[in-house]
Amino acid sequence: MVKVLLTGATGTIGGAALEQCLAHPDISTVVAFTRRKLPDKVTSDPKLHVEIMKDFSVWPEELLNPHRDAGAMIWAMGDYVGSEDVTLQYPLAFQNAFIQIRTQSSPGEKPPFIYVHLSGKLSVPDQSQKLYFMQNPRKLKGLHETLAIDLAESHKPWFHLYVVRPGGVLRDKGWTASLQELAMGRSWSVRARELSAYMVYLALGGEEPDTVVMNERIVEKGRELVGLYAWA
Repeated sequence: MVKVLLTGATGTIGGAALEQCLAHPDISTVVAFTRRKLPDKVTSDPKLHVEIMKDFSVWPEELLNPHRDAGAMIWAMGDYVGSEDVTLQYPLAFQNAFIQIRTQSSPGEKPPFIYVHLSGKLSVPDQSQKLYFMQNPRKLKGLHETLAIDLAESHKPWFHLYVVRPGGVLRDKGWTASLQELAMGRSWSVRARELSAYMVYLALGGEEPDTVVMNERIVEKGRELVGLYAWA
């Protein structure tokens, strides 16, 4: 049984991931870090613990210490305008703080921890590349990926990182989403349910050969998971 940490639970993708986590039989506890309260119908679930946060750039020891036994974090917080805080500083602040708390509490061999980060298909790690649209958000996402990969590499073998790069995320139902999916194709679109099922799969130890996972693989495995699991 695994304790899973989660951000972005009030958003479309994070909310879908929260539902998947709460329903999954291999997850014992879900800790949602959020700025505002979640709906009563969600918080009534005994598996859910909510931590209300004012500032995601600060992860104090007293906040993280009770959750140092977690097995994974699904970072589903994001925006579309390219906020440096949301896209870059907040996730790096968590990663560094959690690594520090684990290092202090487990100076020897540390239990595995899997960090699953929601990025985007068009993210660009090369900061010198000239872009003609959405330059700021795409480069910030790419810069985070580079820094996070370096951080994870320096804390092997216990800290594992996956970066998921979905294309356009569509609603799970409705004819509009079906038309969008048909027009955009598997390379550029994914259903929220497929994406969230895939992120939970990674958080629970599902293996992929590459750290960065693109939309086609997310769709392929996500559809398989949705078909296999009654809770998807």
